Amino acid sequence: MTLDLGTRTRVDGDIAAARSRNDFPAIEVALADVVDRAATGDREALDFLLQMIDRHRLAQAAVRKMLIDEGDVQDAMQNTLMAVSRGIGGFERRSRFTTWLYRIAEREALQVLRRNKRVTSPEGDDLSALTEQVRNMSSIVASRAMIQQALDELDQKFRDPVMMCDVEGMDYAAIAEALDIPLNTVRTRISRGRQYIADRIQEQFRSGGSLA
Repeated sequence: MTLDLGTRTRVDGDIAAARSRNDFPAIEVALADVVDRAATGDREALDFLLQMIDRHRLAQAAVRKMLIDEGDVQDAMQNTLMAVSRGIGGFERRSRFTTWLYRIAEREALQVLRRNKRVTSPEGDDLSALTEQVRNMSSIVASRAMIQQALDELDQKFRDPVMMCDVEGMDYAAIAEALDIPLNTVRTRISRGRQYIADRIQEQFRSGGSLA
């Protein structure tokens, strides 16, 4: 494969179409030859690969699930591109390229968190919207501590969208974009996450003890 204008346009279009469907296997196919060439030291292929990662936000979901501040997100994204540039020669296709990229992005986001000594869910988070949702579902007025403890127990795939919706005030479409999951999946995970929290609060009241 040569990276002439026609090839670049085709690959770019294939990735854009797959990205609109969150179809990462199709993205993998579209990038396969570019990744292989970049891994063998082809600088032109590497430059194009980095352009595709950046243009189509292929690493953004891994970063945004850990970082909120827009400046931090951009730092982590740039660090991810640099890490890909440094490490592509060691990529051996033992996993999908997109999986490898996602892990790098998670690592770089974590480094930004550590550098800034920030957390994505500070103690000052407003849990009032989530508390109201739980009250509507369980008819129980729960304390912040009870809500927080149930949240801490919640699997991350449910906790992230619940926090984004009920704490950060993001709409479902924005959450789907940030987490790279379908809109219906966002709705389902938020519903299940809220229900889990409501059920745990009810269990506490029935038992008369703590959630632990």
